[in-house]
Amino acid sequence: MLDSYADIGASAGGPDGIFFCDTRHLSHLEMLLNGKQPLLLGSSVRDDNSILTVDLTNPDIYLDQKLVLPKDVLHVVRTLFLWRGTAYQRVRIQNHGDRSFEVRLTLAFANDFADLFEVRGMRRARRGTATAEMSGASGVTLNYQGLDGNRRRTMLLFEPAPERLSTGAASYAFELQPNESRSIYVMVKCDCGFDESPSLPFRKGLRAAFQEHRAASRGMATIATSNPIFNEVMCRSMADLAILTTRTPEGPYPYAGIPWYSTTFGRDGIITAMQMLWCDAPCRQRRVG
Repeated sequence: MLDSYADIGASAGGPDGIFFCDTRHLSHLEMLLNGKQPLLLGSSVRDDNSILTVDLTNPDIYLDQKLVLPKDVLHVVRTLFLWRGTAYQRVRIQNHGDRSFEVRLTLAFANDFADLFEVRGMRRARRGTATAEMSGASGVTLNYQGLDGNRRRTMLLFEPAPERLSTGAASYAFELQPNESRSIYVMVKCDCGFDESPSLPFRKGLRAAFQEHRAASRGMATIATSNPIFNEVMCRSMADLAILTTRTPEGPYPYAGIPWYSTTFGRDGIITAMQMLWCDAPCRQRRVG
């Protein structure tokens, strides 16, 4: 759950965050451009819900009360997607001005490891222990030892390595020439203390996510009619159902809702399965056979 700028927790007390296994694994991730929040140009979600793209630009930037960069000179594109417990993000900045500019980019982050009931307003008398540690020059690990004895962990990896990195912020400083662009990658990996496998880089992860999505939808029936509104409704319905379908040891299952009811509901799952038989039956028959 992000805001329209693709930030998390820019407004305190909100329900946004990156959730994994009913726990908020990242409660704050805010991007600042030369100390200021960028201006929003627009955002869009791919039809299959796989990618969020947010277009931003710079506000008027002053130095010692002197305007050093008028607004709408830098174009910032944030591209985000989720795949196998990891949130991938690419921040691409391009200078459309006629002179170079010193960019200072800051990504501030934090976490509370709140469960869904806490996020919705419940107050707990006791909580576990939270710690944070550096993971080399380009990574930070946020840890939480719960009262249930389980360890939860959020790993942030930045590429390239930031100029300055702490347990709460990553800072970059670089000069952009006219028409030059620069990309920064951020990976947020969530686990409950048992997944030690490394995450794929951004491009390989995106390719793997697309391939997995195509494999999951292969063999399903499609509908095309002369009514464009009906076509859009069907496309959106299929995409929403796909994002709710979760891998389980017994196979894919349509979970009830994200994030508040991201779990199995027997009656709802059975009804959904029956209603989907007409379009997914060929795929099911191949799997059974």
